[in-house]
Amino acid sequence: MAFERDKHRSAAQQAQEERLANVRRALTTKLEKERVKLSTFEDMMTHPMGFALTTASPVQRAIMRVVDGRPIGDLWGHPAVVRAFGGEEPTFQGKPKEIALLAGIRCGKSLITAGMGVWWTQTCSLDHLGPGEVARVSIVSISRDLAEVVFGHVVGRVMASPILKGLVMEDPKVDEIVLRHPSGRPVQINVAAGTRAGSSLVARWCAGCIFDEFPRMLGEGEAVVNWDELRRAVLMRMCPGSQVASIGSPYAPYGPAYNVVRQHFGKPSKNMVVIKAPGWDMNPALWTPKAVREAEEQDPQAFRTDVAAEFAQPEEALIASDAIETATRETPLIEPPKPGMQYSAAIDPATRGNAWTLIVACQEGQKRRVVLCRQWIGTPTQPLRPAAILEEIAAICKGYRIAVLDSDQYYGDALRDLAAQQGLILTAHSWNEREKLTKFLAMKTMFEQGMVELPPDGTLRTDISRVRKVIKGSGASISLPRTSDGRHCDYAPCLAMALGRYWQPDHEIAAGQEAIRRMSSEEADMFRRVMDRAKRDDGFGFSW
Repeated sequence: MAFERDKHRSAAQQAQEERLANVRRALTTKLEKERVKLSTFEDMMTHPMGFALTTASPVQRAIMRVVDGRPIGDLWGHPAVVRAFGGEEPTFQGKPKEIALLAGIRCGKSLITAGMGVWWTQTCSLDHLGPGEVARVSIVSISRDLAEVVFGHVVGRVMASPILKGLVMEDPKVDEIVLRHPSGRPVQINVAAGTRAGSSLVARWCAGCIFDEFPRMLGEGEAVVNWDELRRAVLMRMCPGSQVASIGSPYAPYGPAYNVVRQHFGKPSKNMVVIKAPGWDMNPALWTPKAVREAEEQDPQAFRTDVAAEFAQPEEALIASDAIETATRETPLIEPPKPGMQYSAAIDPATRGNAWTLIVACQEGQKRRVVLCRQWIGTPTQPLRPAAILEEIAAICKGYRIAVLDSDQYYGDALRDLAAQQGLILTAHSWNEREKLTKFLAMKTMFEQGMVELPPDGTLRTDISRVRKVIKGSGASISLPRTSDGRHCDYAPCLAMALGRYWQPDHEIAAGQEAIRRMSSEEADMFRRVMDRAKRDDGFGFSW
């Protein structure tokens, strides 16, 4: 009886094992079939069991085909695809050596290039590698943090794919994942630091390289760590079938990305194909007409680069002329002081050629109002005398009950003593590029929000309208063009400093209060005397 029971149990176990084996064979067959379907880069990117970009737009699919060296085919009839390639269809045979993809934000650039990195690990040739040599796909950006965005797409999509996950040879690390090449050899995908002369990219064979935020990278001669040298470091070490991909949204109208677009956009070749597409062409599902309109209204300059995929203008007026006109009152040119109103004053000193300017302002409700502006202009042969100018300024400040005068650091120590002789406390502010940009951008915001009122002074309006925001590789800066009469938009920095008093971050206000608390007894006594004298003066009369 026991023998019969064991015999029946053995038969049942065999049947169960056979059923499980059939299930495994069925799953294996299914996966093998799916692997066959992922025979192109487009398949891998768009299949639900691959990178799952199931809603890929015609432009995105056209990019995938060109990356793979396949004809664009029927997609070329789509106007957005024609625009993205500059009107010239890539018709060469094989894969291009380099791809430059410039497009609006949130358009799948990082996801597509992450897929390229994975695809290279499966399609590049490793026949020339010796024992122990490991090829690597490198991801480089202007910072490791940004490079990790693309790397995050790699790890996330691979580990979520039931097919691609089978290629992983070991647990992913923070900045590295190793995939199995069809030959059985390992290929790394790694976040690489940008280094001088591309030294971080020269130690291994290159299975591919991704340059993220390419338009913000500097070129040779502009920085020690630059795109030109990084690119050269990988081009001579590339495995057959590997590629270089440079991606990002357009930025400054110079540098490597700008030059690449000028030289190669609309001129595809086996060496370089440039794709440039606005958000609504690249990802129309996200960049709907409503979203495009709202982005343009919110920030026209950011819209130009981040949505329309156009390079920024090298120079643009900081403040629009219509905003200046809207802010200008009809009358009076000089507004007399009002009892109980608190005023402030700022100067931009100069003695030869440039104008020495003065701005008196106040805040009334939500308005930052310029009640008076005045300038003094010296010449190289007859320079201004600072003591005399400060004497006139002191008389004006007395009428407006102003005891503290804001200025830049120009001759700060000497002017502080001369101002003290006139009963004024001169506060010299740092006026480096960063400080200047901060003040001018705050002024721009106030104009855009209708918070500024100007007197009807033509020179003041002209100075403001001539201020330019210049885009450089290191970021934005303020340009004050010089006019033929020797002026240098001299009212503009003075106005930015005066209005900046009404746009101070909390830490600056706290610093100013601390500075007053630390005044010497002599300075504090002088401050009190000036304020007491101003309170007693009810005439507020002054003339020039």
